[in-house]
Amino acid sequence: MSKDIAQAIKCNKNTVALWIERWEEEHSVKDKERSGRPRCTDDMTDIAIQDFAEEKKVTVPKEIKSALELDVSLNTIRRRLHEVGLYGRVARETHAWTEHDIQRRLSFANGYRHFTEQDWERVIFCDETHIELTPHGQVWVQRPVGAALDPDYTNKKEPLEERVSLWGCFCARDIGQAEIYIDMLDSARYKDILTHNLIPSARAFFPSGMWYLLQDNAPPHTSAVTREWFHNHGITLLDFPPWSPDLNPIENLWAHLKRRVEKHRPRTAAELEQSIKEEWEAVDKSLLLSLAHSMPARIQAVLDNEGGKAPY
Repeated sequence: MSKDIAQAIKCNKNTVALWIERWEEEHSVKDKERSGRPRCTDDMTDIAIQDFAEEKKVTVPKEIKSALELDVSLNTIRRRLHEVGLYGRVARETHAWTEHDIQRRLSFANGYRHFTEQDWERVIFCDETHIELTPHGQVWVQRPVGAALDPDYTNKKEPLEERVSLWGCFCARDIGQAEIYIDMLDSARYKDILTHNLIPSARAFFPSGMWYLLQDNAPPHTSAVTREWFHNHGITLLDFPPWSPDLNPIENLWAHLKRRVEKHRPRTAAELEQSIKEEWEAVDKSLLLSLAHSMPARIQAVLDNEGGKAPY
């Protein structure tokens, strides 16, 4: 019924549902008397704010204020959005999985569902990331709870050219060696990074006993040349599914590192590299343990979501 009414009066169906619910409960649509400071927006303004945010989605209170020509504060607009369940959040970046991708994710989750936190302490997580010299900001959206991965609220980010690349690794107990590089990463370059950084890190982490490596499926990671290098060095790889950054906790470490680096406000490539080195060495070890121990929960979330994204 609310959908039909909304179409007839050209109003949001959620707004109509709220008014119907109020009528059924109170047999009135009048505003209740309020104590304290009176509201500085009326019902029509509140509806306009909600409709704009739900229609535009990728927006912020400042844009809403300008577009609707509102004479209220940004905090007021933010409160009105919160009242209808829309919260300002940074848009998640997502990939459209195929059915094969989903099956690979489920296979990984089922294969390692019995790994304990102690088992994950024997895993080295590694990856590359790119850190931009000039911060380009985050994309904010106004979204309801539970809609973080809805395509309407996610950010399809294009890669930028001005950046410094970083390879790094960590395990539950400590960060490993890291290497900054500028050129493109191919199999030969990757082998060199592994030789000079992964091997010394693994020896420091695990002087004895079995350990595993978790990396994603970037072409340099999975080429025949690289696979031969892993075989020759006796390194056991976890069979990682494609397009699954939510299952590699180093992605969370990268996000933490980038926030810390951005606070340095580097103005040159040299300053950026120095900031990266300082913040890499300053990573809190308790964070690393927490990230490693998050793996059972990530895996369970994938199973619960039938291969869908874990909330990390």
